[in-house]
Amino acid sequence: RRAVIIKGGTRAGGADLGVHLNRTDTNERVRLLELRGVAGVNLDQALREMEAFGAGTRCKSPLYHANIDPRAGERLTPEQWGRAVDALEAKLGFTGQPRALVQHVKEGREHVHVVWSRIDLERNRAIPDSHNYRKHEEVARALEREFGHERVQGAHVEREGKERPARTPSHAEMQQAERTGLDPKAIKAEITALWRQTDSGKAFAGALAEAGYILARGDKRDFIVIDQAGESHSLARRIDGVKAADMRARLSDIDQATLPDARGARAEQAQKALEGAQKAEEARRAAEAAQKAAEAAERQRAADEADRTRWRSMPLSALQWEVNTLLPDREAAKAGALMADPAYREAEKVAETARAGEAKARLDLLEATETVRNLNQKAEGYQGRQGPAQQPRATLRSNGSEGRWGAIRGLFSRLGGLMFWRQDKEVSENPESKRIQTQIAEWTELAAERQGVLDRAEKLHTEARLTVGTLYSRIAGQVDEALAPEYRRYSAAQSVLDERIEEDRRRAAEAEAERRAEEIRRRVDAEIEREKREGIGWQVSVQDGVVTTWWSDGKSPQEDETKEATKDELQEREAQANREKDRGFDMMD
Repeated sequence: RRAVIIKGGTRAGGADLGVHLNRTDTNERVRLLELRGVAGVNLDQALREMEAFGAGTRCKSPLYHANIDPRAGERLTPEQWGRAVDALEAKLGFTGQPRALVQHVKEGREHVHVVWSRIDLERNRAIPDSHNYRKHEEVARALEREFGHERVQGAHVEREGKERPARTPSHAEMQQAERTGLDPKAIKAEITALWRQTDSGKAFAGALAEAGYILARGDKRDFIVIDQAGESHSLARRIDGVKAADMRARLSDIDQATLPDARGARAEQAQKALEGAQKAEEARRAAEAAQKAAEAAERQRAADEADRTRWRSMPLSALQWEVNTLLPDREAAKAGALMADPAYREAEKVAETARAGEAKARLDLLEATETVRNLNQKAEGYQGRQGPAQQPRATLRSNGSEGRWGAIRGLFSRLGGLMFWRQDKEVSENPESKRIQTQIAEWTELAAERQGVLDRAEKLHTEARLTVGTLYSRIAGQVDEALAPEYRRYSAAQSVLDERIEEDRRRAAEAEAERRAEEIRRRVDAEIEREKREGIGWQVSVQDGVVTTWWSDGKSPQEDETKEATKDELQEREAQANREKDRGFDMMD
């Protein structure tokens, strides 16, 4: 980092420069130090005046703007600032030219902007600005020695045989970075890395596109790069350590005519930025909606938990009543929604009108059909009254000309046919018969027309009912969606009620089982007490050190001893009898 940085160059646009130098939003303090050689009383007037000096010349950049910026932490006295400005003015050849000095304090650091008029009014021509970068550096190194600041290696002077240091961003590039928020050093590092990763011009252009840049053809340079903010960069200045000739050789496989110009590339980047902003806005809205949904779900969960706690503490009868009241009346809600929807009401009216039209068309067709049927019956009856005179004709025709009198009969047959033809003609030409036939034709045609009217009425009625059905389904779905929270709350309350009922049943079953167990215990205890009172159970006695145990059924010991003695006596008698029996057998032997 240099101890003193001096940057500058020629430019036009005094009004824009005045706006930039007067900005207080990006600077902590702005102070006008000096106006020289101008009639204007403020910075804007002075810059406009200096720019107007070049109106009589062919100079397109009548101003020279320089920036003197010391190292952070090193402050210059007013005398030192004056010395620095005068030294730079002398080196650039602007001694005595109109100038403006503005001091900025930004992030605690002081720096000074100097604007000179390049126009030599006596000669009416612009003062050259050749080798201005070298002159900046020469003044900076001299000021470092004069002010006792730390000296650094220069790019143009005092290099002492070392490699040229990396180029620092120009003032215009720094302003560009300030506008776009993109660091020129980071852009250079990224583009250099893409250059080293590829081995052809087309591959490099593709890598730039993937990184968000657009390779374009420049007006003054061969190739430029348009960044994501639409700002242009010289490709040669954004590739570290590559000469312009080597760059052109690498990009020789790209036809410059196929590349967009700067304006087209900026428009493309603007479109991408717009699409990116739209996607970001959609993502933001989606995230915001998701956040709101999560918060609403959390609020709903807390409300549901509070309801469950309250329902669990309520008396069962009160909970049952509340569950009954929570069940939404879907039919009433649906009816209200249907009546409140103007489209549905209009569709119902149209369907009712179509139904009435269909009914009327059906009645009209029925009337025409009945009229045609009645007229046909009337015509048949009229012809029936004339019919008996035609019977002989049929008989004669059926007999033919066979037989002995065939010729005579044939003659009579022809005469009869002539007579009956005359009778038929008279019937067909009768005015009444003609009128009936005319009416039959008219009503038949009218019936066909009314059948078409009925078909159209049925179609309109069907379409109207379909429209009503579609609207009904939509409104019913909306009602169900609107009632979903109420149904959910009802279902939650019903589940708590079911849990409470099941819990009460379980407790009742446990209480009944406990009651039965207690009853069994009481019966056993009573039986044990009874046996204790009656002396039933195992008895124990000790006599002469001998322990004797026996089962007692509750009777007295004397009874037991008597029974025992009787038993012994009987056994003795049985044994005696057996011995005598044996002795008798022995004697027999």
